[in-house]
Amino acid sequence: MTSSALATATLIRLGQATNRTFVLPLLIFYPTGRCNSRCVSCDWWKQTGADDLTVEEIGALASSLPALGTRMVVFSGGEPLLRPEVFDAARLFRARGMTLHLLTSGVLLERFAERVAEQFDRVIVSLDAASASLYEQIRGVDALAIVGRGIARLQRLAPGVPLSARATLHKANFRELPRLIDHAKALGVDRISFLPADVSSLGFGRNVVPERAPLALDEDEIDDFEAIVERTISVYARDFDSGFVAESPDRLRRLPRYYAALRGDAPFPRVSCNAPWVSVVVEANGSVRPCFFHGSIGNLREAPLSAIVGRDLRAFRESFNVGADPVCVRCVCSLKTSWRSAPWAS
Repeated sequence: MTSSALATATLIRLGQATNRTFVLPLLIFYPTGRCNSRCVSCDWWKQTGADDLTVEEIGALASSLPALGTRMVVFSGGEPLLRPEVFDAARLFRARGMTLHLLTSGVLLERFAERVAEQFDRVIVSLDAASASLYEQIRGVDALAIVGRGIARLQRLAPGVPLSARATLHKANFRELPRLIDHAKALGVDRISFLPADVSSLGFGRNVVPERAPLALDEDEIDDFEAIVERTISVYARDFDSGFVAESPDRLRRLPRYYAALRGDAPFPRVSCNAPWVSVVVEANGSVRPCFFHGSIGNLREAPLSAIVGRDLRAFRESFNVGADPVCVRCVCSLKTSWRSAPWAS
């Protein structure tokens, strides 16, 4: 670890002990609320993008980050590449010394591969199926081949840019787990990660908590999922050892346990997370969240980020208990950083 990364880790620990923010190394930023997929697991495709922050407002946000010690900005959403000015926004952050990661469906990656390579230090592509028909069923567009071409073009143009895949596993595709590993290998990405579907929060562009039925597993499916996970751990042992599968075997076992907990058959897997101490999420309309899943604590159109972090984020954390909070207990994507493991230090 570099001295800078060690100093950041020390300031984070001090902030947790005192409920102050000495450094905020990670920002998750949504360039737009729009999306060109229609996934069963989120509602971004229902957004119009009419209230997205202007480029000038994004510039003000970027200018505020050095004072907060921010080192990495992750573009998420919504589909970032749908925003015509997304690369202008990226340059605003890079001009302040930020490392940029891009979370994308990959549908527009072939068209914009060259510009993506110029601006982003890592690209993570959503990959929820290994066959065209199931991909279309889950993501609402016939685009698996298009995504593959986009990945291939980015690899040709910028072989040094790390490119990984992530998959959300739920009722429609949990049996795809081993095939997704194989497909990720065939695409030539450097790793693949897996999450269960969030069915409990107002994240992902939702105005109401989603119905569980289309995503949650029944008792027999949970048994099947557990068996699939165990076979995958055995058959793909080398891929776990190498890190190609980002989750450890124990973390992968959490996925069927999560769905069992949704049924009330088991406790939710224990969550360990320090996201509200190391990051915030800035949505396309300027709303600021402590993480993907908790509600807004302020808006950049009403107060600068420094004020929201110093006042509202601190107030949120005052009585916050990760182990007991009902949102955190059901979390599908916790973030736990330490001096040994921090995305901005890699």
